[in-house]
Amino acid sequence: MKRTALILLLLASIVTVAKQPNIIYFNADDLGVMDVGFMGRTEYRTPNLDQLAAEGMVFTEAYAPAANCAPSRAACMSGQYAARHGVYTVGSSERGKASDRKLIPVPNTRYLPDENVTMAEALKAGGYKTIHLGKWHLGEDPTKQGFDINIGGY
Repeated sequence: MKRTALILLLLASIVTVAKQPNIIYFNADDLGVMDVGFMGRTEYRTPNLDQLAAEGMVFTEAYAPAANCAPSRAACMSGQYAARHGVYTVGSSERGKASDRKLIPVPNTRYLPDENVTMAEALKAGGYKTIHLGKWHLGEDPTKQGFDINIGGY
């Protein structure tokens, strides 16, 4: 009995639960690579971002998957290019009077389809708590696509 207890105690001490890293993902419209202090910019003061960058990871080899906000956000959230998820603009792509348009609007999905698995849903399945802050423009409510809390985004 003592031997079994000792073996179990040793095994329990060997097995450790890996602590999940904290993840803070920023998706900012119109933020240039040189618009933050940690990239060398001195005109703008970004002490909190600078501290996060110093203590965490910064990915600098990336690009926006689309030319405007909603399709880029949809791509980053779903892992799909606009041609797959169908979001090309915020809202309808048919804006203004038809006679004034220079281009024929492409068919546009106004919202990221619910069946698309988002980054938030994947993180939630991995045991993370998720929060969305700011604009969403990918559906009625970010909490319907994996976020536990939504502040300001629709």
